[in-house]
Amino acid sequence: MNRDVEKVLKKLEYGVYIVTMGRGQTGNAFTASWLTQVSSEPPLIALAVKNKHQSSRLITESGVFAVNLISEGQKEFAKTFYGPAESGYKKLDGITLTDTPTTGSPVLNGAAGYLDCKVINRLEVGNHILFIAEVVAAAINSDKNILTSTNSGLHYAG
Repeated sequence: MNRDVEKVLKKLEYGVYIVTMGRGQTGNAFTASWLTQVSSEPPLIALAVKNKHQSSRLITESGVFAVNLISEGQKEFAKTFYGPAESGYKKLDGITLTDTPTTGSPVLNGAAGYLDCKVINRLEVGNHILFIAEVVAAAINSDKNILTSTNSGLHYAG
């Protein structure tokens, strides 16, 4: 990637989230920032996941995932879900989870909130897969500001 393009792209503001999928401890989680709302009726979001990441396979197979909102100040917690995109690491080992009542996706206890999502479309875009998902349920557990690329210094360049 052109260095000037990369510098400017790093200036874009993103939330920093932890996406969870699968079933309980056999699922997976990763820190994500390429996520945005794309419709209000119905409520839809778009999530980009590296196509070689084991999570893209898990999301494709199950058709559901959860987006965990992480509070500002939880940077180190968010970093625990970083890792090689092709890794087989069990990032949920030892983490306390609760399944969402709607899709059964695991959510992290202590998250500021979550979006429970059902995939309605999938598109291969470059080295990522773009999942379009309907938000079928949500919960908020904290009024704290969420972690962002600016307040955490965490930037994903793909």
